[in-house]
Amino acid sequence: MTENNQLPLLTDTCLPFQIEGQDIKGRVVRLDRSVNEILKKHNYPDHISKLMGETLAFTALIGSLMKYDGILTTQMKGDGPFRVLVSDFYKSAENKMIGDIRGYASFNDGIIEGDTLEDMFGDKGYLAITIDQGKFMERYQGIVKLEGETLTNAAEEYFRSSEQLPTKVMLSCEKDENGHWQAGAIMIQHYARNTEEEQIRDQDETEDHWNTASVLLGSLKPEELLDENLSLQNLLIRLYHESGVRIFDHTLIKEGCRCSQEKIRAALTSMDLEELNQIAEDGTINVTCDFCTTVHKFELSKLLH
Repeated sequence: MTENNQLPLLTDTCLPFQIEGQDIKGRVVRLDRSVNEILKKHNYPDHISKLMGETLAFTALIGSLMKYDGILTTQMKGDGPFRVLVSDFYKSAENKMIGDIRGYASFNDGIIEGDTLEDMFGDKGYLAITIDQGKFMERYQGIVKLEGETLTNAAEEYFRSSEQLPTKVMLSCEKDENGHWQAGAIMIQHYARNTEEEQIRDQDETEDHWNTASVLLGSLKPEELLDENLSLQNLLIRLYHESGVRIFDHTLIKEGCRCSQEKIRAALTSMDLEELNQIAEDGTINVTCDFCTTVHKFELSKLLH
């Protein structure tokens, strides 16, 4: 595949790919409107928004791997000033080529730009990734300690320890001069050989392929990953043009929350009267969704009937 400046730009998209003739597969995602909508709703300090945006991009990157409808959740939690950061990716049975992302963060004052993950989440900080695809597969959760400085370090450690897959990851999130947020993520993984043709490849050559692909990915600049004028296809071609790259069907990504009046009403009606009176103000209970910041209002008198 050769570079073509007329290729669609595919924003808010995750694009899977494979380097031709090698045991290396990857995915690249670029979020535009979706991540901007989420971050604008929460109005976090910029350094918190950057971490949130990187987490959303990473969640979309791996969430789009799900073969069936389900939810993939990324969570970072610990005993530091950053209490919790959560994002999830939802794929419905009705349209498996579209995924919804959402996220929120809860933190104390005192987190400054330049803090490492260990600074923010403390000695007991961890990264947990949970996959729930209902009847299609058993619920899975992988957990790793947050020991690196960045989310990229934590992501690579997760794949190394939880999935035993050599993995290289790059994450980025920035705000432009107009205050518009973008986020991006790309990863490559070294897969085990499955077919007889794959198994006869020279082992030294295979290691050389991985080393070369990793170095090339390391040469990618964050601004290229986020460049709205550079299509994801052309980005991949620039990186791996010597070997060639095969691109597969993409997944569209949008901001979307699954909160609803019905779900919250059901939760409230399961509480006893004393609890409801404690949270009610002037006969009304207001519940704000942590993810989308929507305020759901309920009249106490109607909940009791």
